[in-house]
Amino acid sequence: MSRRFLFLLSSARPGGNTLALARVAAAAHPPASQVWLDLCEPPLPPFRDLRPGHAAATGRVAEVMAEMRAATDVVFVAPVYWYALPAPAKLLLDHWSGWLDDPATGFADWAKGLTLHLITTRADPDPSVADLPEAMLRRSADWLGMRWGGTLHAVGDAPGDVLADRAAVAAAARFL
Repeated sequence: MSRRFLFLLSSARPGGNTLALARVAAAAHPPASQVWLDLCEPPLPPFRDLRPGHAAATGRVAEVMAEMRAATDVVFVAPVYWYALPAPAKLLLDHWSGWLDDPATGFADWAKGLTLHLITTRADPDPSVADLPEAMLRRSADWLGMRWGGTLHAVGDAPGDVLADRAAVAAAARFL
């Protein structure tokens, strides 16, 4: 089966280091196997927990769900902000809760076929800074029965910094 990658961008900085690193990782695969969605533009609507009820996914949320369902690999492209995932990435995880509550989505079943990855950058050189965002996604993948594809970490502050990190660029080239 051929792979289909869904890259979910969540940076407040268009064209930032995390995107640059993700593009290096994606270069190992044909462009036709890649879909890139920026969760910031247009933004996802707020999540409303309607349990014990649910609402059908519509608009932007339905679009993201459809792209996820068509993917084999979901790649969160998410810089570390204040030791966490950026708000748009976390908001998508909240929407996953709504998908689980709506039996019509079948999310609990088709999510098991996905492999989840994280590409992240941070300004702080301490490698433990990315532990919490990685744990959040890895544990979510485990709980949903998804495969965990791993995390690609790099350090970069000003736009383009990450491309000067030869080790990170080499790791990106073989990450996916």
